[in-house]
Amino acid sequence: MRRTVDVDATILSSRVIARGTTELALAVPRNAAPRPGQFLHIRAPGEFLRRPISASGYDEETGAARIIVRDAGRGSRAISGLGAGDRVRLLTPLGRGFPMESIIRDIASGKKIWLAGGGIGAAPLLFAASSVRAADLAIDSFVGFRDEESVIGVRELGECGSVSVSVGGLVTDAMTRAMESAVPDSILACGPVPMLRAIQKICAGRGIRGFMSVEERMGCGVGACLVCVCRTGTGDGWEHRRVCRDGPVFGISEVAL
Repeated sequence: MRRTVDVDATILSSRVIARGTTELALAVPRNAAPRPGQFLHIRAPGEFLRRPISASGYDEETGAARIIVRDAGRGSRAISGLGAGDRVRLLTPLGRGFPMESIIRDIASGKKIWLAGGGIGAAPLLFAASSVRAADLAIDSFVGFRDEESVIGVRELGECGSVSVSVGGLVTDAMTRAMESAVPDSILACGPVPMLRAIQKICAGRGIRGFMSVEERMGCGVGACLVCVCRTGTGDGWEHRRVCRDGPVFGISEVAL
């Protein structure tokens, strides 16, 4: 894991990509670049606590990290309101991400892997998909959104493989229908808890492995405050783990949702 740095980052660009949703590019040192599944802990203007925002991409040539921010409250609204030339304090990179090296090896060997995202949860999956595309491989995606005005990332995902988009419905319904003809070896998922819980059941019933990125409220972002603890394991073997440091990516069957 790369060493976390605390830096003043310059906003390189900002654009609205969906209703209440903004994509920002930030200048981040190459030695602290995030990887798929990791996040940036950003100090929102005028706020004391930082906000964890998943990385949705990183350009090695320009040193630009990409994030997608949904206006869900005072902090995220302040971050999405930043413009080119503004500066913001952030910690990067944080958390354990998707094991992309082994995932890419699996795809190259012929294994079928799906991406499954719900709402803003599609953002970190864009980063995973771009890594697969950079390796000249393909990956299929299933994404769901509340309505047409909330759709993000479909074009980018389409550059990496087939995309199934569910608007106003359940992404897991589309996945279940697709499994009537082909069952994936693994699934990478990120989205709201009900969606992740449903994907856990789908995977358990079919012996599918994979990884999911979990969202939790965070304080420090580095594992000290224990605000973001989640429960992992089953039965008498469960334990508490920190989403910010031990995650946010866990094995798809690990977390008790």
